[in-house]
Amino acid sequence: MNLSTVSSLLAMLLAAAPACADPDDFLLTTYAQSGLQQINLALGSTGLSGQPRDSHATLGYGYGVSELWFSELYVSYDHTEGSPTTFDSAAWQNIFRLTEGQWPLDIGLYTEAEYENDRTTGDKLTFGPLLQSDFGLTTLNLNFLFHRNYAADSSYPMSMGYQWQVKRRISQAIELGFQGFGDVGQWNRWAPHDQQVHRLGPVILGKFALGNKQVLNYNAAVLFDEFDGAHATTLRAQLTYGF
Repeated sequence: MNLSTVSSLLAMLLAAAPACADPDDFLLTTYAQSGLQQINLALGSTGLSGQPRDSHATLGYGYGVSELWFSELYVSYDHTEGSPTTFDSAAWQNIFRLTEGQWPLDIGLYTEAEYENDRTTGDKLTFGPLLQSDFGLTTLNLNFLFHRNYAADSSYPMSMGYQWQVKRRISQAIELGFQGFGDVGQWNRWAPHDQQVHRLGPVILGKFALGNKQVLNYNAAVLFDEFDGAHATTLRAQLTYGF
């Protein structure tokens, strides 16, 4: 599949979906399975009062190198309402499991190197710890992500974001919960509260076994940001086909 074909596919998907926040904000977990291959499609749309909707999509291929290491390459596209869909970035992300269930808290390490199409912003590096704990049918996740752009036209300080999720399993096909994403600005000097980003809302997740070790995972969320006066609403959806 060439780049123009991928671009056309994502443009059609974005047009069909409600127009999102950055798909990179989808919750990261410490899960890894040796030999597992994944095709990952993420769509998202953010609407601000009185402004055009901002939509994003990523399409990636991931591979479980071992039980402790999952790696994925993906491309990202951007669409602003009234404008054409454009290539945004390409990235290589890795998740390393540092524990294997021997503690009540599972710990992972996330790293990502991202090539930005906008060369004035340079290239972006992201890293941070991933934390997960299970209490019966309930799973808690908390991630801290540090990111910085290098080789940019202007200076970018190291910034810090976070992710969290609480979910409860209803069945294999349905899990319900809440999740949140945010960015507080410079990691050692947080921005004023009205300049920070904090979004949270309900999420539905689940998976369907397709046979022959194939599985389809899904999640969808509606996130609200009422804390900075922007009144943003973000819709997200993600499909992952594992084989």
